[in-house]
Amino acid sequence: MSAKKNIITAVKLIVLSLLIFSIVYPLLLGGVGQLFGNKAEGSLIYQNGEAVGSRLIGQKFDSDIYFISRPSSINYDATTSGSANLAASNPELQQRIEADLKKIKAKYQLGNMAVPVDLITESGSALDPHISPEAAYFQVEYLVDQTGISESTLNSLIEEHTESKLLGLYGKSRVNVLELNLALEEVLD
Repeated sequence: MSAKKNIITAVKLIVLSLLIFSIVYPLLLGGVGQLFGNKAEGSLIYQNGEAVGSRLIGQKFDSDIYFISRPSSINYDATTSGSANLAASNPELQQRIEADLKKIKAKYQLGNMAVPVDLITESGSALDPHISPEAAYFQVEYLVDQTGISESTLNSLIEEHTESKLLGLYGKSRVNVLELNLALEEVLD
């Protein structure tokens, strides 16, 4: 085979690859993404026509009328996903957990009462939008005082927004904090 034929073959292969990977493949993926609608767009949650968050990414709730999320060492910034990855023996992690525990105990006026672990520890991504049902129920008494909403109404909201294990086998029951707080807002309005 001559050098000229080799060059022509290489150029054809480059052009074909460019067409496939810069046009055909992206169009194919975009088309498949449209089949999954909201998921392809980040599972955004809308309220009054405006995106208020994603079902998949946690966010901080500072107001005393909302359920709180898990802590995040990256301040819920999805562009820097990943927790601090500190070992359980690391003094920095222990100090952060003790500080978070102190804040929660002061806010909820707990004394020596136990705090659900997911309210003082972050998830592996530091972006988990869920807390355990126990962590949600833990906050009910405080929210009754802050919002004036009855305990039974708040408990019902938690029950309605509790997602069960995947296929009844995998993972744990969980509550999406954003969705729960949006439901809480509806009750407040």
